Amino acid sequence: MLFATKNKKNAMNITFSGKFAVNSQAFGINFEAVVNGNSVICSVSTDALQDIDPSNPYDTVEQQFRANQSSFEAIAEQKIRSGALSPVVITSCDVGNTENL
Repeated sequence: MLFATKNKKNAMNITFSGKFAVNSQAFGINFEAVVNGNSVICSVSTDALQDIDPSNPYDTVEQQFRANQSSFEAIAEQKIRSGALSPVVITSCDVGNTENL
């Protein structure tokens, strides 16, 4: 997925590599964004994984991430464009209003 701003002066190309891993220390998921050719780590908290779609729980954090990957990528893209630095952390507070993404 590629996102680019229309303002060429501050153009920011953001792609998502599809790479992700379970973060066993934080019990969440880390995934990779590539911003203007530079790798940016995005971290999804356990609470965010649980709260993104509470009506559709999955057995593992990996299953929950895969089922909602596009929403997490959209949240990360929005945070990066707002100036968030690596690691971009997605918490439960960030997933409350995903219907507008």
